[in-house]
Amino acid sequence: MRVAVVGGTGFIGRRVAQELPDCVVLSRRTGFDACRPDPGLLRGAGAVVNLAGIARERGAQTFEAVHVDLVRALVAAMKAARVARLVHVSVVAARPDPARPYADTKYQGERVVRDSGLDWTILRPSVVYGEGDDLLSKLVPMLRAGVFPLVGRGAAPMMPVDVADVARAVALAIDRPEALGQSIDVLGSGRLAYADLVRVVAEAAEMPALLVPTPPALLRLGAAVLERVLPDPPATSAQVDMLTEGLAGDPAPARDLLGLEPAAFSVDRIRRLVPAPARDTPAVLAVAILAIAAACVAWTFRAAPRPWLAMTATMTPLLLASLALPSVRRRARPTLRGAAIGLAAAVPFFAGTLVATRLVFPAVWPGFAARAGTLYAWMDGYPIAFLLPTLAVIVAAEEAIWRGLATRLSMERLGRWPGVLAGAAIYAVAHVATGNPLIVFAAAAAGLWWSWLHAATDDLVAPFVCHFVWDVLLLFAFPIA
Repeated sequence: MRVAVVGGTGFIGRRVAQELPDCVVLSRRTGFDACRPDPGLLRGAGAVVNLAGIARERGAQTFEAVHVDLVRALVAAMKAARVARLVHVSVVAARPDPARPYADTKYQGERVVRDSGLDWTILRPSVVYGEGDDLLSKLVPMLRAGVFPLVGRGAAPMMPVDVADVARAVALAIDRPEALGQSIDVLGSGRLAYADLVRVVAEAAEMPALLVPTPPALLRLGAAVLERVLPDPPATSAQVDMLTEGLAGDPAPARDLLGLEPAAFSVDRIRRLVPAPARDTPAVLAVAILAIAAACVAWTFRAAPRPWLAMTATMTPLLLASLALPSVRRRARPTLRGAAIGLAAAVPFFAGTLVATRLVFPAVWPGFAARAGTLYAWMDGYPIAFLLPTLAVIVAAEEAIWRGLATRLSMERLGRWPGVLAGAAIYAVAHVATGNPLIVFAAAAAGLWWSWLHAATDDLVAPFVCHFVWDVLLLFAFPIA
């Protein structure tokens, strides 16, 4: 039987197309407008599979337009093309609830199918995972931070299902007369809490994280903001809603009507789908550059007559040497995401710096003002037109060397959190030769923050932006001496 697969270029659609021996893929990428479908493109098909759906609204692509109006238009086109068999893929969370537009429009789309008069089957999968999915591809980067915000207490029931099982369910539903007129939940084997799902992924990705219960309203607000500013946010409001209530159902109909025996969501299975932490830093070259950098820092602050100029002169070739390493160069590519994270991270860090340098240190450290004054003396005699670009070079070199090499190499050998601590310690020890305890303390505190930021993003853009903004504010906008 020839099958037309609407939405066949998407994550689930590609697997469905592989499962069906004779199918035609219809999507925006192939020139098919599902909102105004051409019946001529459906003629000759024995069945239609509808996989069209969105997780967030953008412009004219609203939940109502895609989940309801599109289904209505597709039903009309099928009737015009004299195609009677429809397998409609919805979601297990579909239910009437105007307060939750995603779930509500999915339910309304199911009603259109039930009232269509066609030979229909509705499949209602839980959260679907697999290569190129929306679950693992979002969870793993979030786990890099080491702290993961659970939706509520993470108790919502989940039954994640492998995309291969969903594709198999579609193929079985087309051929089985028992599936006609049925709504069938397509679920993974076993039920687990959302927090346990996250733990499975964290173990598989070798990224243990502290799971923090978070009010759903706060996450919903954050998701709404991210949806407005990022083209591909880590979470959407609709996803927060579903994770609040869970994505579980009744596995019996899929087993009884389709003979489906789905796979379990296990560490071993997920490990095959998530990339292992990269171990790509060449140890010998990294240690050599770090040793030279430490020696340059000692000479600059202990013997150089013009420390700022000396730091610029020594850091520039070390920056170029670091960028010659592919592991550093790959993580130093400028991205809007990295810049935004770095800018956001600079705000709380600088606020903490102001509290420490304006209130705490002056009260408990009698020599604080004198120590701080030496930092600003290095800038004497230089115009700001020289200071700003050279500061950018110095900061870029420090991030490439101390985060891109020291912290990264430590994480690859010791693990994430020990590596972050080791990277910060190495950065602080390299500044001991300055003889200024304020610089050593600042290197330890800032090194810990920037090392964590590097570990959380797996790039150097975020710590560079955070570091540069912090330095500019501290040196020019809100000087402490």
